[in-house]
Amino acid sequence: MGVTVTRSVFLEKEDLVLRPVEKNDAEFLQELVQHPNVRNTIGRPPLPVNKKEEEEHIEELTTDEDVAYFLIEYQGEKAGTISLHGLETRYRKGEFGISVHPDFHGQGIGTNAVQLVVKYGFETQNLHKIRGGYLEGNTPSKRIMEKAGFQEEGRERHYKYVDGEWKDVIWMSILEGEYHE
Repeated sequence: MGVTVTRSVFLEKEDLVLRPVEKNDAEFLQELVQHPNVRNTIGRPPLPVNKKEEEEHIEELTTDEDVAYFLIEYQGEKAGTISLHGLETRYRKGEFGISVHPDFHGQGIGTNAVQLVVKYGFETQNLHKIRGGYLEGNTPSKRIMEKAGFQEEGRERHYKYVDGEWKDVIWMSILEGEYHE
């Protein structure tokens, strides 16, 4: 990728930074969500996304009080996104989602980003439960969640239609007490 960024650090761990997503990230995000190796893992329809649509998506997510939406930077380069969304303060729960650009796979970026978001969810947002899901066959996402302490909750059948076939989602979660152990 080779895209250099200006640092606006919100959370960090070693060479990894989570910062707010900005409108000037739209081009990177457009490429990210349309990359076949990302699109297939998040179950996104094979439809083109233009820069204006991505800018509108950024505007929508960054103004929603129930969403914490971060750009993942690794060694000063844009590497992916992670969000903590569906924040229900009354019930103290939320859900996370992550996408890492394939150029950065296998470097521990997803693991570190999820651990940072889990820490943020429990220590800053005072959540009791955080959940996430992965589409069947996405073993790297499963491993990332297990490393962060998530446990399997169940399977939702035929959750997304991906490249001509229905895929189940496997839901996992971590509770506040498990995080603090």
